[in-house]
Amino acid sequence: MSAARMLAVYRAIFVTLIVVASLQALLAGHEGAHHIVPLAAAEIAGALALLWRRTQLPGACLLLAVFALAQVLSALDGRWPAQFLQYAASTVLIVAMARVIEAPRDAAR
Repeated sequence: MSAARMLAVYRAIFVTLIVVASLQALLAGHEGAHHIVPLAAAEIAGALALLWRRTQLPGACLLLAVFALAQVLSALDGRWPAQFLQYAASTVLIVAMARVIEAPRDAAR
């Protein structure tokens, strides 16, 4: 399997994970937290934007902002979940690997 194909599979799995986690958070309501709806909506939009080359960078920036804000809000509640750091690392990895893989293709044009 090529590196581009492996990245596409990883990206699809990651986006699915983020969308499912956001939907679960919306359905659970997290004790009536008012910030959950806009954060989950932004997270879903950012994850879906990560799927396409042209919207990948704005999607990644939106996701990183959501993860940072979610971490801050969790810290204010006295919790320090590690998943936001892991999600951010995966987002950066996807964008960085896509740029490395696509650079030779862009140079040939």
